[in-house]
Amino acid sequence: MVTMETHDPTDSELVVETLAGNREAYGQLYDRHARLVRAVFCAVGMPWSLVEDLTQECFLRAYRKLGTLRKSDRFGPWMAGIARMISQEQRRSFLRDRHQFLGDGLVDVLSPDDLILEAQSAEEFHLLQEYLGVLPEGERLAIHAFFFDEQTALQAAEQMDLSRSGFYAILNRAVARLEKMFSSLDSGKESP
Repeated sequence: MVTMETHDPTDSELVVETLAGNREAYGQLYDRHARLVRAVFCAVGMPWSLVEDLTQECFLRAYRKLGTLRKSDRFGPWMAGIARMISQEQRRSFLRDRHQFLGDGLVDVLSPDDLILEAQSAEEFHLLQEYLGVLPEGERLAIHAFFFDEQTALQAAEQMDLSRSGFYAILNRAVARLEKMFSSLDSGKESP
């Protein structure tokens, strides 16, 4: 019995297939890189409620401009660049439109104890987002990929175009900075 070894196509192969009209190939690129794009949006502080729509916008723009990609093996970093550009556009839009919109969703009724726990968790999460915002971009992406997206170090390193040891170095620096920021808050010092 002869078994054929199959391999996952590279980004370059998927880009070529997409340009040849294969929409399923672009779907594979989406599946492979959507978490990275979401991480970029989260890392720059985009509200979670907008992240999925912005991710769709990012992939739509990339699809339309795919023919301009010079190095097809650099699809992931190219997508991260598009996501950063969309983030800048979104921030400018936020500055122009200062209206406040209130949701019309259902309101959960919580006990006082639940409210206290939820408030503490929300405050800690808000602080974490604030602290992530002051980290260098590579460190923010490493935190998002490894902890929020639960990627392996190898997967995250490949998406960030780093070696595994290079990824660990960036991740360790980011964690050390975050620990320092939180410990300065605990000791009563001014936060960053």
